[in-house]
Amino acid sequence: MIPIFEQGHQQGIGHGYNNFLKRFIEICENHLKNKRAKSFAFILYDFHDKQIRDILKSQGGFAKLDRLSGSELSIFYIHSDNKKLVKAFNRIFVGAFEIKNTAELPCVLFFKMEDGDVDDVQIIELEQTDKMFAFQELYNTIENYLKNSKNLPTPKRNKLTEFIGKVKTITVEELIKWVIGQGLERAEDIY
Repeated sequence: MIPIFEQGHQQGIGHGYNNFLKRFIEICENHLKNKRAKSFAFILYDFHDKQIRDILKSQGGFAKLDRLSGSELSIFYIHSDNKKLVKAFNRIFVGAFEIKNTAELPCVLFFKMEDGDVDDVQIIELEQTDKMFAFQELYNTIENYLKNSKNLPTPKRNKLTEFIGKVKTITVEELIKWVIGQGLERAEDIY
């Protein structure tokens, strides 16, 4: 479990928002190289999804999900009370992974990465609104992905993969410009 914080580079676990956007590909490649992960996930949620926010903020929920993901899966999520930041984070990654009409929030976006290419993108919607059931649903979703990740279909390449292949170092401005160029402004209709 890797939180993405609103301000600066945090000590210990996690990344600052701007730093994460600038180094997203590098962070994933580093996790692969150091055997911290074989695949990755984003927990994407709307600011109004209080049950998901509470799960991610609680030490017990965080610890259980962190133990479950282990060295198989790096799970990223935004950790902020800033509605605009949460919305911007969602728009960036919903647009970059081209999932605007594929799933509604909250959801878990799973993917693999090889040589800077994003493959095997899977999106699982989370439906539970009760905090207790929502935690179990999130836990089961991650657990099922880990169990089944070896039997995934042939990877599909998407526009993010093509973009990443063309650019070695992605800056926040480049990532945002690319996402906006792909019609991200229309993603606001979802939220």
